Parts: sequence; C-alpha cells; structure tokens
Amino acid sequence: MGGGEHGGHVNGGDFRAKVWSMSGGPYCRPKHWRRNTAFALFGIFLVCVPVAMKSAQLEQRPHEPVRPIPSQMWCKNFGNKDY
Repeated sequence: MGGGEHGGHVNGGDFRAKVWSMSGGPYCRPKHWRRNTAFALFGIFLVCVPVAMKSAQLEQRPHEPVRPIPSQMWCKNFGNKDY
C-alpha cells in the first residue's frame, strides 16, 4: 500500500519534494503565470462589471435603510418613490 520508499520523511526529511499533483505541487511556477493571471482577472472584470451595472439599474428599496448602504452612492433608483 502506498508504494515507494517511506524512509525519507520519517527522519525529518521534506516529503513535499516528492509530492505530485496536477497543479504542479507546492513549488509550482508555470510558464507565463503572471500573464495568465492577468487574463483571468481581466475576464472576471469583464463579466462582473456589466452584472454590477445591471444590478444597480434594477435595485429598488421600498423602505429606507437603517444604516447607509454603499450601493446608494451609484444606484439611480434610490430616493425615487416610483415603485
């Protein structure tokens, strides 16, 4: 069960050098990781901004909130009593 030698980490050796995972293990530094991260963040931003704009457009508050809510700053519907 488990295969391979088991003596390396028993005496205080670092077992992480022998760990294999699909993501590359604990010391993973894939090529172009900064560029790929920037692409991923740009994609998230590209999706989230229209969703947030539509959410602010549709937001309605029939009752005045007890404490200030950040979305009141950019929501055009707040303050209108046209429900």
